[in-house]
Amino acid sequence: MKAIVEAIEFFHAMRSQMRFGEFSRLPIRVHRFEVAGEAAECDWFMRPSDPWDAQLPARLQQEHMTGQALRDALKIRELIFRGFPDVQRAGLRMYREQEGAEAELIMIGDVERESQGLRSAASLVMQAKLHGFRFSLTGGVLERIAPQ
Repeated sequence: MKAIVEAIEFFHAMRSQMRFGEFSRLPIRVHRFEVAGEAAECDWFMRPSDPWDAQLPARLQQEHMTGQALRDALKIRELIFRGFPDVQRAGLRMYREQEGAEAELIMIGDVERESQGLRSAASLVMQAKLHGFRFSLTGGVLERIAPQ
């Protein structure tokens, strides 16, 4: 019963705290979530560009999406460890949906609870890397990575 209550509270927190992003008003979509003992796994889709950004240059739209994606990854990590006290590590994956094509793997996180004290890094990119996320940036924009 405890696991069910934790899961309900996690999804409630995710829905309320991640309903809107800083750069996108569109909701985040979780594809898969699993908790087993001390481990959790979560796959989700990167938020698309905000409709209000449609008039911005494509590069700026992509930079906004990248910033939002990094913030979302760090927030999901935080919510998992806050919502599931027994979980010590989590496997996190973020995908980017492509119209008419298979979703691209954009970010992988093999994260641990113990890295929580690393928020002091000024750069959002460095915070994500220090917390255990792996991704590829080209000119400040997230690119597809090859799964290991």
